[in-house]
Amino acid sequence: MTKWRPLHSGRRLGALRRLSGGYVRNVMMIAAGLAAVPASAQVAPDSVAPASPRDVARGEVLGEPLGDIVVTAQHREQSAQRVPIAITALSGARLEAEGAANLDRIGAAVPNLYLARNFGTSSGALVFLRGVGEGDSIFTNDPPVGIYVDDVILPRSTGSLLDLIDVERIEVLRGPQGTLYGRNTSGGAIKLVMKRPTLDAVSGAMDVTLGSYHRLDARGAINVPLASDVAVRVSGLSRNQRGWGRNLINGARVNGQDLLGGRVSLLWEPDAALTILATGDLTRDRSGPRFPQRFQPDPAAPGRITNRFVAPNGDIDNFLSADTDPLNSTDSGGLSLRADYQLGGGMKLSSITGYRALRSRIGFDQTANPPGVGSNVILLQDQRQHSVSQEVQLTGSALGERAEWVAGAYYFHEHNDQLTAVSLATPAGSDARFRNGDFFNVPSRGAGTSGNWSPYEPRLDTDSYSAFGSMTVALDPRAHVTAGLRYTDERKRYAVRFLTAPDTVLVLPDGRAAQRRIAQRWTDVSPRIAVDYRLGSEGGDSALLYASVAKGFRSGSFDGRARNISFALDRQGAIAPETVWTYEAGVKSDWFNRRLRVNAGYFINDYTDIAFSASRVTAGPPEIFRQNVGDARIQGLEVEWAANPLPGLEIGGWIATLADRFTRLASSPGCGAFVADERQLDLRFTPSFRYQLRAALTRPIGDAQWRVGGDVSGASDYNIALCNEPQHRVTNAETVNVQAGIDWRDWGVMIAATNLTDRRYNSGSVGTIGYPIAPREVTVQLRRRF
Repeated sequence: MTKWRPLHSGRRLGALRRLSGGYVRNVMMIAAGLAAVPASAQVAPDSVAPASPRDVARGEVLGEPLGDIVVTAQHREQSAQRVPIAITALSGARLEAEGAANLDRIGAAVPNLYLARNFGTSSGALVFLRGVGEGDSIFTNDPPVGIYVDDVILPRSTGSLLDLIDVERIEVLRGPQGTLYGRNTSGGAIKLVMKRPTLDAVSGAMDVTLGSYHRLDARGAINVPLASDVAVRVSGLSRNQRGWGRNLINGARVNGQDLLGGRVSLLWEPDAALTILATGDLTRDRSGPRFPQRFQPDPAAPGRITNRFVAPNGDIDNFLSADTDPLNSTDSGGLSLRADYQLGGGMKLSSITGYRALRSRIGFDQTANPPGVGSNVILLQDQRQHSVSQEVQLTGSALGERAEWVAGAYYFHEHNDQLTAVSLATPAGSDARFRNGDFFNVPSRGAGTSGNWSPYEPRLDTDSYSAFGSMTVALDPRAHVTAGLRYTDERKRYAVRFLTAPDTVLVLPDGRAAQRRIAQRWTDVSPRIAVDYRLGSEGGDSALLYASVAKGFRSGSFDGRARNISFALDRQGAIAPETVWTYEAGVKSDWFNRRLRVNAGYFINDYTDIAFSASRVTAGPPEIFRQNVGDARIQGLEVEWAANPLPGLEIGGWIATLADRFTRLASSPGCGAFVADERQLDLRFTPSFRYQLRAALTRPIGDAQWRVGGDVSGASDYNIALCNEPQHRVTNAETVNVQAGIDWRDWGVMIAATNLTDRRYNSGSVGTIGYPIAPREVTVQLRRRF
C-alpha cells in the first residue's frame, strides 16, 4: 500500500520552518517600506484628525468597499464572487500598478499556479496548476492548462508567454474546465481578455521603461472611433535588453531581449443586435535563448550532483558555454473573428473563429560546458505550426428565467512539424562556433542505423471535434444547481523521418526508408455537476457556498523526442490520455460591508495515466523519454483574501497547500537510485505550502496621487523532475517585488524592482544543468494617458 505523506511530515516541516523565517523577514521589509513615506508626501494634519461618529458612519475613515470584477468564466457576465468555480480575476489596473509586464508575473498572484519561462526558451510558458501540467514544450505534448486570448486557444507552449499590453483582465480558472472550454483544460484555464475598441472618443496610453542591463521598453495603445458604429484599437510594444549574463568563452552578453509586437482590433456594431470584433496580432522575438548553468558536484557522494549552481569567476551570471552562436528566432501571430447576435427571447448566438501560426528556430545548450571539456551538446529545433479553431455558442434562459443555459460545438485542426538536430561537435579554440543555423552540420549519429540518429523530423496533425452544454437552474433565489457535459472526438496522425540531408530520408541496410506513420483516435465524455447556496444580502456581507465534481481530459500523445531509430520505427506507440476527476468544496465571502473578502476551497484531484517526459543523465545529452507513469491523488487547501481597512490601503494575499502521492505505478520510471520506494516520489511542482502577501498604499497630494506597494511570495521545497534527484529540488523559492509611483493628471512615473533580494533559485532543470531565475532588476517607467 502506498504510504501517505501528511503535510506535517518531518521532511517538509523543516522546509516550512525555514520558509516562515524568510516570510516574516520580507513581510517586515514591505511593511517598513510602506511606513517610510517621505515627509513631503504625508497627508495634511487636518485630514488625519480623530474621526467623529458621523465620519465613521459615512465610512470616511474606512477603506472603500471592494469592487467586483465581472468575468465570463461560464460564458455569461457574472461577478467573480457569484461564480461557483475556483477563479482568480486580475484586473488590468492591478497588473499595471504592480508593474506586471509579462504573463510570468501572474504565477505569484494565483494559488497553486506555477507559471514561468520554460527551460531555455525566451517565450515558452511552463505551467502547472494544482500539480497538473506539462514540463516539455515539444508540440507532441498538449498543455493541460489552456491559455486563451479572447476565447481563442494558444495551442503551443512556445510563444505563449505573452507580454501584458492592453489587457482588460486575466481570469485563472482552477480545476478541469472541459465542459465549457476548448480542448485539453484538465488542469484549468488562463483567460486573457483584451481591451476592446470603444465608440465614444479617441483615447490611448503610452509608456517608456528604462532599467537594469540597458533595458529599454516602449508600449502604446490608441482607440479611434471611425464612425458611429465602427472603432479601431491599435497597440504595440518594443522590448530590448542587453542581457544579464556573459559567456566567458567569447565575452558575449547573453540572456538578452529583443522583441517587437503589435495588435489591431476592429469593432463593428451595425445595429443593436449584432456585434462583430476582428483582431490580428503579430510578435517577432529575437531574444537570446536562456543560458543554463551547471550544478556543483556533491563532494560527499561521488557521481551525485547538488542543487547549488556553479559560479564561474565568482558570478552565477558568468557562463562557460560552447554555444558561442546562440540561436533564437520566433515569429508568432494570429487572426480571430467574433460575432455575437441577439436572437430575441433572451437568446444569443456567438461564433468565434481563430487562426494561429508559429515559426520558431532555437538552440539549447544541453551541457553548459566550455569547448573541449566533457561533452558539448546543442539541441536544435526548427518548428512550424498553424491551427484553425471554430466555436459556436448558443446561450439563453428558460423556465421563466430560472434556468440559464449554454450549448455549443467546437472544431480544432492543427499541423506541426519540427526539424530536430542534436549537435555533438567539439569545436576547438576560443572563437569556436557550432554554426547553429545549419542543422546538418556535425549532427550526432550512432555507429550504425539502429541507435540514436539526428537530424530527424517529427510531424503531427490533429483534428478535434466536440459538443458541449451546461445549464444552471435556480431552485430558489439563493440555491442553484449546475450540470454540464462535453463530448470529445480527437484524432492524431504522427509521423517521423530520419534524414541525412534536407528532405533526404535515411535508407536502412534492409532497404527500408527510415520513416513511420502512426494514427490514433480517442473519445471522451466529461461531466461537471455543481451546487451553490448564497447567504447574506446583495451588495453587503454575503457568502457563496459551493461544491462541485468535474472531469478533465487530455488526449493521448506521442514521444516526439524519440530519436532511437529501432524504437521509433518498430516499437513506438501512442501515449494514453490523461484524466483528472476533481472534487471540490468552497466558500466565497464578503465581510464588513465588503471591505474584507475571503475565498477558500478544498479540492481532491484523482489523476489517472499521468504522462511524463523525464530525463536520464548520460555521458552525452540528457536522454528524454515519455511514458504513462501511473495514477496519483493530489489534494490541497486554497485561501485568498483582500481587504481595504483604511482609506487608500489595500492588503491581500493567499496561502495554498498541496499533498500528493502515487496511488499506482504502471511501470518503474527508473528512479530507484534516488528513493527506496518509487511510490514515494513527489510529483513535479507540488510544494506543500505556497503563499503571497501584497500591500499597497495610495494617497492624494494636491492634484497628484502617489502609491507605494509590494508583494512577497514563496514556497516550501519542491521537485522539478520526476525522479526527485537532488539537483532538481528547489529549496529557496522566494521573491520580493516593490513599486513606488506618482500620477499627476495624465502623467505617471513609477520606480519598480523585481526580485529585490536577488534570490537566484532554480526555475527549471534537466540532467546536470538548470536555469537560475533572473537577477534583481530596477526600472523607471514614464507613462502618459490621453
